[in-house]
Amino acid sequence: MAELGATLGTMLGEGALVVSARDYYPPSRMLKRAFSSGLMSTGITVMDFHGATLPELAFAIKRFGAKAGVYFTVSTLREDGVMIKLLDSTSAEFSHDRLGDLLRLYGTKHIVRTLPSRIGWVSYAEYIHDIYVASLVSVLDINAILGGNFKIVIDSNFGPVADVLPNFLAEIGVESVVLNSHRPPLRRGVWHLPTPEAISTLARMVKASGANFGVAFCSDAARILLIDERGRVLTPDQTAAILMHYLPERSKVVVSETMSLVVEAVAKERGHRLVKVKGFTGDVSRQIRRVRASFGATDRGEYIFPHFSLSPDGILALGKILEYMAISEERLSDLAGSLPDYERFELEIDASTRPMSTILRALAERMRPSLLTMLGVKVVDGARWAYVEPDVEKRRLLVWVERPSNEKIRFAKDVARKVSAIIEAIEAERV
Repeated sequence: MAELGATLGTMLGEGALVVSARDYYPPSRMLKRAFSSGLMSTGITVMDFHGATLPELAFAIKRFGAKAGVYFTVSTLREDGVMIKLLDSTSAEFSHDRLGDLLRLYGTKHIVRTLPSRIGWVSYAEYIHDIYVASLVSVLDINAILGGNFKIVIDSNFGPVADVLPNFLAEIGVESVVLNSHRPPLRRGVWHLPTPEAISTLARMVKASGANFGVAFCSDAARILLIDERGRVLTPDQTAAILMHYLPERSKVVVSETMSLVVEAVAKERGHRLVKVKGFTGDVSRQIRRVRASFGATDRGEYIFPHFSLSPDGILALGKILEYMAISEERLSDLAGSLPDYERFELEIDASTRPMSTILRALAERMRPSLLTMLGVKVVDGARWAYVEPDVEKRRLLVWVERPSNEKIRFAKDVARKVSAIIEAIEAERV
């Protein structure tokens, strides 16, 4: 990890500034320190935010003029795994080509160390939470939100967002009930995304507490999942459509190419120019910058507001949802209910033998190409896709496609057969 940090430092050049942060998973802390030492060895100055969210890191890149940002967070798929997210000077994730250049340089070990007298410094930005919240509040209609008298239930998923939300919600006058706001429990599995079981608990808490809605964060707060006041979970595509609905008419919007038809319908209704991108989050961010779009979204549950940052920001997305609900004076179920509703073809698969989270991670690893979203797994084949969505209460998986045609139905059945085979394989491996 120190060598990888030195490789990035060699690419950036002596004297550059890099910002770094992590979630609360102990290995993330360990690896970040090793990476930082490698950066220092090449003459890079490191501004360390310790435990902070990815949106805060991305915001800091622009504010402090950093050449790059590096974030360490627990893996979405592998137990005891850590993801490293690299952001460029625009706050967008590194491109595939730039990551390739970094890995090739790492492979050759052509690292340029600096002299001992010019080794970089590490400094700590103590007030990053306060600076970020103050900037966040400045881009929201606070008076409208204050008048909404909102109460929400939040699952922090053991992430540093728990250190940001109290000040943020206090500033905008929102009451909250917060779950899993402490550091990761010892000797228990910790994952980047909230488990289906945790989402089910959140839904019950929303109904029991009489809250306006619920929101679940991933461990770095880049993604969110919304639950309306009735306990119904919104798909990431529905949330994107709601956020798009309140953009000025004829805005430019960049989205993943495999997003739901509901996104296209809202874009047409509002006169938005919709640009679809094949690729990952950074590809969406770069296209936003290229066409000067007002908003971007991926079907993984990431929402990008380029006037603030080119990196996905779940905290700002939460603020925007509160703002739109306050302005429209509608419940979240009403906002979701006003979206176009397309016919589905749906298949049920028994999933009573293993935890839902275990099954979903296995599906994301063994069914390629696929996306592990905040809600389930989206299996992609060209322009076709099928959602594999967990139903925790009934211990089943739902495989569905929207606006079914004969081709889509065949695809859904094929996906369902593969899902059943993987579940059987998981059970056989356990035995």
